[in-house]
Amino acid sequence: MILGHELYGRGADGVIVMHDFYGCRDTWAFARQFFDVDRHTYAFAEIRGYGESKNLPGEYTPREAAADILHLADNLGWQRFHVVGHSLSGMLAQRVVLDGGARVKSAVLTTPVAASGLSFSPEGFKLIEGSIDSDELLGQAFAALTGNRLGPEWERFKIRQQRASRNRLANHAYLKSSVEQGFLDEMRGNRTPMLVIVGEFDMEPFTEATARDTFLQWYPHAELAVCRNAGHYPQQEAPVYVAAVINEFLGRQRA
Repeated sequence: MILGHELYGRGADGVIVMHDFYGCRDTWAFARQFFDVDRHTYAFAEIRGYGESKNLPGEYTPREAAADILHLADNLGWQRFHVVGHSLSGMLAQRVVLDGGARVKSAVLTTPVAASGLSFSPEGFKLIEGSIDSDELLGQAFAALTGNRLGPEWERFKIRQQRASRNRLANHAYLKSSVEQGFLDEMRGNRTPMLVIVGEFDMEPFTEATARDTFLQWYPHAELAVCRNAGHYPQQEAPVYVAAVINEFLGRQRA
C-alpha cells in the first residue's frame, strides 16, 4: 500500500510534503508554484483518510502515518529526504523524524501540532470536534484559525476544499490520536535541523510565543520564521513568502 501522492519538480533532493487535519495536497497549490524545482523533487502526499488515500483503512495514528511516509520514501527510492508537515501533519512529521532517524535530512513544521500532543482550551476542542460534522462550526474554525479577518468567501472556500477531500471517521480518529499519543519524551533533544513556521494571526497553541517556549526549547537545531499577514494557513495566505522561506532553509541543508 502506497499513499496517494503527486511528484513535482526535477531536482535530486527529495522532499515529502503533507497536509493539515482539514486539507489535502491542494492546500499547497498556491505556494508550490514558487518552490525550488531545480534542486528538489517534491512528493505531495495524502495521508490515510484524505484525497487519493481517502479510502485506505487504518488506525489513523502518528506512528502509522510515519510508517506510511517512510514506506513512500522507499517506493520513491529516496534513502534520505526532507519532510514538510502542516498543523496535524506537523506532529506527524516529527514522528517521521523520530522513526526515520538519519534518513530525515531536515523537517519544515508549518503551524505544527507539538510532539507532546494537541492541546486546546475546552471551547477549542469542542469547536474542532464539532467542525468534523457541522459546516457552520467548520466555518467558525477556519475563521478562528486565521484571526477572524478573511471573511465568508475564505470560509466557504475552505469548507468546500475540506468536505471534498476527507474521510469523516479518519478525522475523528486523528483528533483522538493527536491528543492521546504524544511522544515528546522520545523526541526532546532531537538534533535534526527544523524550521518552524507560525502565522502572525494564528490562535493558541500555534502562536509565536508558544513556539519559542516549546519547539525552540526542545530541539537544539530548530529555528523559527513568523509569517506576517497570515494565520494558520500561511502557505495559502502568504504563499510566495512561505515558499521563499522554505527554499532558503532547504538550500542551507544541502550545504
